[in-house]
Amino acid sequence: MKTNKAELAMAVSMQASTTKRIFEDGKAADGVALGDYSEGYLKTRQKNNWTDSKKIILQATGQMHKDFSVINNGKGLGLGFKNSDNLEKSYLVEATYKKRIFAATDDEVDLSMKLFEKNVKEILNG
Repeated sequence: MKTNKAELAMAVSMQASTTKRIFEDGKAADGVALGDYSEGYLKTRQKNNWTDSKKIILQATGQMHKDFSVINNGKGLGLGFKNSDNLEKSYLVEATYKKRIFAATDDEVDLSMKLFEKNVKEILNG
C-alpha cells in the first residue's frame, strides 16, 4: 500500500505521543499509571544500569521502546513492533497488568486527526 504525506504524518504523531505515554509516563491506554516497580526489582534495574525510574515504564533494555514503530501492514499504517519477540512481550505485559497499554487513547487519536486534517489542507492548497 502506498502512503501519502498526511497519513505518514498522522502515524508518526501517533507513534510519538503513544511512545511517550507508555515508555516515559508509564501509563496505560486508559490514562492510569501502571504503578511502581518493587524495591527488589529497582535493585535489579540499578545492577543492570537500566533507567532508574520508579514508575513502571516497560523499559529494561530499551528494546521494546526502540522497536515500537509505524508499521505498514499492506492495508494501512499502524503502530506495532517489527520484532515478534517484542510483540509477544506486549501481550504479556497487557496480561500482567490486566490493561490495554498499546491501544491509542482518545487524546492521541484527536491529536493525530488534527495533524492529518492540517496536512490535507496544506496538500490541497498547494
